[in-house]
Amino acid sequence: MDSMAVKASRLRVAGVLCFAFLVILSSCSPEKPKQDPQQEHLESMMAILAQVQKNLGRIQQKEAVVERLSSDIESSDKQSVEQIGKDISAGIRFIDSTLAASKNLIRKLEEENRTSSYRVDSLDKLVSELKIAINTKDGELITLKGQVQKLNRQVSSLMATVDVLDEYIQDQDSQLFTAYYISGTFNDLVSKGVLLRINPLEKLFGNEYRLANDFNVNLFKKVEITETRDLFFDRPLKRIKIVTPHTVGSYELVGGKTSSLLLIRDENAFWQKSRCLVIVLE
Repeated sequence: MDSMAVKASRLRVAGVLCFAFLVILSSCSPEKPKQDPQQEHLESMMAILAQVQKNLGRIQQKEAVVERLSSDIESSDKQSVEQIGKDISAGIRFIDSTLAASKNLIRKLEEENRTSSYRVDSLDKLVSELKIAINTKDGELITLKGQVQKLNRQVSSLMATVDVLDEYIQDQDSQLFTAYYISGTFNDLVSKGVLLRINPLEKLFGNEYRLANDFNVNLFKKVEITETRDLFFDRPLKRIKIVTPHTVGSYELVGGKTSSLLLIRDENAFWQKSRCLVIVLE
């Protein structure tokens, strides 16, 4: 675990290219109306690039934490070793999930740019560099897992393998970090008892949708708040409506002609007002 300088250097290369690309896009894109499709495409690309770069930064920080914890474990008492084992396991899971999210975003970026009428050719080199950075992180994660596995003799009661889910999390802790989401057409959500049909008078006052007072949460998909940073929908941006209340500024919707992404910028703030996310696909 003595190659942090090399890792940081690789990440900085991708970061510099990403920053340069964002500057180019900003300088080459004059003010255009909000609904201009080319501007929408550029903004969508920029948002995805920023999220990938943010993810890589998070991974870099978490790797440093895991390495420090691993070096501290030998000099710790039994109680501390147990806590360190939990922290290392959580760090590995975070890196795993963030890498997976970054790969999905890169695939989304490639697809949107390839199929767009406003394709940005200079994006190809940047995507290649980001792929290299992510693949490098993949290799580092495999190495990190191998090193952590060697520590299993000291924390065997807590980790049978590095990939095991956090068995130490009690039900109360699990509920604390669990949220739920569901998406579908209006009629689909009405049939499931999530939304109610409203009368014409309510529509007149601007109410499009109304949540049911009670609904079956088992119909929702369960997600872990700290690990869910983006959700994909196969609908264009203008056909997606978030019904439940969520803090302004904690998220962003970006998309192209055929699909969209909900990017969660601040997980705690986003789920603060509602642990259930309801999205209507029009």
